Amino acid sequence: MHELSIKVKNYKCFSEEVGFDSILRVNLVIGKNNSGKSSLLDVVEFVANRNYQFDRTTWHGNQSPEIIFRSMITEDVTNRTFPANTGGGPINGNHGQYGQQFVGREITWRKVGSGRVQTQLVNCDDDGINPPLARAGEYGETLSNNMPIPLEGKKFRRVLAERDIVPEQDNGADIIIQPNGVGITTAIQRFINRSNLPSEVVEIDILNALNVIFAHDATFTDIVCQLHENNSWEIFLEEESKGRIALSKSGSGLKTVITVLSCLFLVPEIDQSNLSEYIFGFEELENNIHPALLRRLNDYVYHSSVENDFMYFLTTHSNILIDQFSKQEDAQILHVTQNGASTQCTTAITYVDNNGILDDLDVRASDLLQANGIIWVEGPSDRVYLNRWIQLWSNGELKEGTHYQIVFYGGRLLSHLSAETPELINDGVSILNANRNAIIVIDSDKRNRQSRINDTKQRIQHEFEELGAICWLTKGKEIENYIPARVVDNYWGLENTTQVGQYSSFFDHLDELKAGEGVKYSAKKPLLAEKLIPYMSLECMNEILDLNEQMERVCSQISRWNN
Repeated sequence: MHELSIKVKNYKCFSEEVGFDSILRVNLVIGKNNSGKSSLLDVVEFVANRNYQFDRTTWHGNQSPEIIFRSMITEDVTNRTFPANTGGGPINGNHGQYGQQFVGREITWRKVGSGRVQTQLVNCDDDGINPPLARAGEYGETLSNNMPIPLEGKKFRRVLAERDIVPEQDNGADIIIQPNGVGITTAIQRFINRSNLPSEVVEIDILNALNVIFAHDATFTDIVCQLHENNSWEIFLEEESKGRIALSKSGSGLKTVITVLSCLFLVPEIDQSNLSEYIFGFEELENNIHPALLRRLNDYVYHSSVENDFMYFLTTHSNILIDQFSKQEDAQILHVTQNGASTQCTTAITYVDNNGILDDLDVRASDLLQANGIIWVEGPSDRVYLNRWIQLWSNGELKEGTHYQIVFYGGRLLSHLSAETPELINDGVSILNANRNAIIVIDSDKRNRQSRINDTKQRIQHEFEELGAICWLTKGKEIENYIPARVVDNYWGLENTTQVGQYSSFFDHLDELKAGEGVKYSAKKPLLAEKLIPYMSLECMNEILDLNEQMERVCSQISRWNN
């Protein structure tokens, strides 16, 4: 994460300062059509290229655009700015000591021009510092100029929303892959056929990546290029069951995947650069692509960004990508909106922010049909625990939003659910209507070994077993009975407490250990779950009741859903 704010004003639809409060590995830009999403990618490209001079046609209200930066001043920057062996001039005393007063303070600056770029101080938090930075000779400009902008000097590569891969004639010119897909056919053809280019990048690397992304939807055995009678080359892919098929006869989803892979594999080879030197801007990858394929493509790009240390920006209308990134610490979601008079960009942090995004995208409950599988749980705290346990038991490989979704059934509403096939249900809600792949987790509510499981829970359990699906009826009273004593000790600073009884109330048990805490958290179960999960590990969890057995079943089933 780069604690650097980058904003623009007076550019196209942006009359006020609009942009990024910080830059993360993944930056997801959401908004309606013509809200300004692509214009934000323009700003990233300007910064990467160190181009702060704007065409007159992009000015807003006849005002010249400005790109404005804001960040905290570090000691490294002050040491490079203020010499320790210098004194006099507008500063009384030693300049190095004067500069140390700025460490941890915020500075705002802008850059103008192209080629010979000028850096200008806009503002500085210099309260109590005498003289203020603006009256400290040239130090205002020098300090601003020394502030790091990690995006500068990166190679920005863009994929436009309107893109295609078509047959191309090879005119012998340099290979140039354009944002709309032009040049990809020529690039792949030359990598395969020219001895001075590594054919394995296409025939092995891209082919393997295609098979990872398409999983068992398709298995590609070869990529070739053939010359048509009109002297144009075309890409063909061979599948195990279909033989050789021209890319022009394939779907747009396949073309989108090849376009993205061309950026990740071919572009660095052409430029003779490392992937870490790039910033990518992908526009609306979801166009004409199946949601499951979009998840796998995005998963592939994300893992590549982690392995190769590059950042990327996505503009999208897809709730699929929101689901994938809503809980990622190295990702942020930015919501671009227009009210007719001005454009705003906010980082989505709160529940209200995210609801606004979903309203803009017209997301509906029917989108659950597109999930690979659904895990039904009683409420929000169950979701928090289950996601943590899936992370532990799958070694971080299975993630909500990518491989499964979690849905709440809300306790008493369980009686209205059924796992019977939809056509057999006269009353109630069919779980299979939401998604044919389902797991359900139910609190047993048993208070002792002889307690009877109620009729509704027995019915659901029977219906799931008839389907060969997983119904996890907790071995203890409820989900909290799986919380180990060691986790309780570590969070509350206790020592060697007893494990909550299999059929006891966890919250009564907690009150006995720490007076008032059980009552406090019995009404705030999701908050308690969020606080406890960082202390949970496989070592302390896998011998609690039947947790290890159930989690192995759950993770195995999710893996099967995802081939």
